[in-house]
Amino acid sequence: MHGHPPPDYLNSRGRIIIEFGFNINNNPNTASHTDMMPLSDNTAPTPRRPKGELARERLKAAAVSLLDRVGYHQLRVKDITTEAGVAAGLFHHYYNGLDALIDEILEDHLAAFEATEQIERDVSKGDWFSRLRSHYRVAVQAHAAHPGIMRCIDQFCVDDPAFRARWQASYNRRLKLLAAVFPYVFPNSDLNEHEVNLVVHALSGIGQEVLRTRYIERNADLLALGLSEDELAEWLAALFYRGLFACNPPRRVLNHADRILSLKR
Repeated sequence: MHGHPPPDYLNSRGRIIIEFGFNINNNPNTASHTDMMPLSDNTAPTPRRPKGELARERLKAAAVSLLDRVGYHQLRVKDITTEAGVAAGLFHHYYNGLDALIDEILEDHLAAFEATEQIERDVSKGDWFSRLRSHYRVAVQAHAAHPGIMRCIDQFCVDDPAFRARWQASYNRRLKLLAAVFPYVFPNSDLNEHEVNLVVHALSGIGQEVLRTRYIERNADLLALGLSEDELAEWLAALFYRGLFACNPPRRVLNHADRILSLKR
């Protein structure tokens, strides 16, 4: 493939989120508020969590386990309370119905995808490939650990207009942030605004079908590859990088997908 890797100075343009979010204003030399706090051997004991919060967490954990085993359409309140080991009345004390609980679970997972600072905590300034890989790693891990929840997100986007609007707003907001920095990342580009949006939406789909087919449908061909979560995340990041920058990622940043460097004309 042809082209040149992106220069580091492009990272001076605030925050950019692609698919799962990318922060390009990431300076590892700037201490965070937490880093600057003094350490003490006389730290206060962790406060006890309220019983109500613990009960909600038990119900949520039970629902997550069942979602991964039986799926959303087979899920019943009775199954959740049995799994959690609590009385049925406790469920209705905290939730108006099954969908209210599922909404809360999905919001938690959506928030995890949007936690850009946490996802990129180990990424150095200017390292675009590691930034991409860090977000793909989160996506792969989410699908591997909770395929039922990822399937449920797809189902809720079809069945629940409110959740669909929330998901689409988050997704579109992240894509628009990437589109907004295109003039700075690619100053010589002739693409107009609509063409940039087309490119951004197309690139954002890299990996979505693979993750769904591999972890939710458990496709035999993809399973036969035997890729670890880190390996798959790196392959998907490499494909995205090639699509965005029209060149291979640097060999030095590849741990698993270096064979992709031979894929060129």
